[in-house]
Amino acid sequence: MRGRALAGLVAVAAATVAGVLISHDPVSAPAKQRLAENHLEARADPAATEAGAAPCPAPLPGGSPVPTLSGVMARCLGSSQPVDVGAAVAGAPTLLNLWASWCAPCREEMPVLDAYTDTPGAVRVIGVDVRDRPSSAAALVRDLNIGYPSFTDADAVAGALRAPQLLPLSYLVDTDGSVRRLPMQVLRDVDEVTETVAAALGERQRP
Repeated sequence: MRGRALAGLVAVAAATVAGVLISHDPVSAPAKQRLAENHLEARADPAATEAGAAPCPAPLPGGSPVPTLSGVMARCLGSSQPVDVGAAVAGAPTLLNLWASWCAPCREEMPVLDAYTDTPGAVRVIGVDVRDRPSSAAALVRDLNIGYPSFTDADAVAGALRAPQLLPLSYLVDTDGSVRRLPMQVLRDVDEVTETVAAALGERQRP
């Protein structure tokens, strides 16, 4: 009788330990599902999952790679091939805009930047999608009908720029390869973009 009672206690203790181990599984079922989805997305063809994005920017003739970004690799939405960002943005003044699909102010600012690209004298605009899923980024680009290109898988770009953990955030790359961070604000209309870029270019040209 005593033996059966002891066996019962051992069984209960074993079940309790198993329950604790299961309940403290360090990788929950939803997390495992997200990891699986990310793995599948990484293997997917960007041409299919990221369709509708603008082509990668081509380096302009005679441009020297931007030192701050030289050798920093990222790929453009819709392309499977990584490119040297420092070479891709060289040769002309360029506004680099860091954004993510989950960033509400970015959704407000991106159409403004897109409209700015159609104004006379506008500098080139290139997005830099960070801390994001490329498929989500591509979906937002399609939804907002954004016409300028964006790098994705681009956390290394943010690292090279020493960008703070704040979005949206813009930098101006000048023709000489210098990089200047623009004021940390949401650009809400085309005139504001024009004035902000002109001020940054003017400050750079001062002796």
